[in-house]
Amino acid sequence: MIAALAVCGEGLAPTLGSAEEFLLLDENAGELSRLPCSGKIPGLLKRHGVELLVCGGIGCCMMDLLSAMGIEVVPGVSGSINDVQDKIRSGSLRPGQQYTCAEQGRTCGSCPGSF
Repeated sequence: MIAALAVCGEGLAPTLGSAEEFLLLDENAGELSRLPCSGKIPGLLKRHGVELLVCGGIGCCMMDLLSAMGIEVVPGVSGSINDVQDKIRSGSLRPGQQYTCAEQGRTCGSCPGSF
């Protein structure tokens, strides 16, 4: 299994749309590579075989699209990259709160870097 962390600096990005890059991890949460967050996020993740996305806030429409593509999403996660990797290894990673597009003043599908 390949997991992707949506990162900004040394921690998880507060929202998927604000991610600077994706850190790809193997099934043991070991680092494989880093991908610049460019282009359409769903296609980028699918092309690299991502099966699990760990991110901060994510809109419902993007979460539904990724789920339909077979990518499991763990939303609302925050913290440093090392902390998140430790939680993945120990099996203690839990989702936090996911925002809706309307709460961010957007309409469905207007997320930056989406679709």
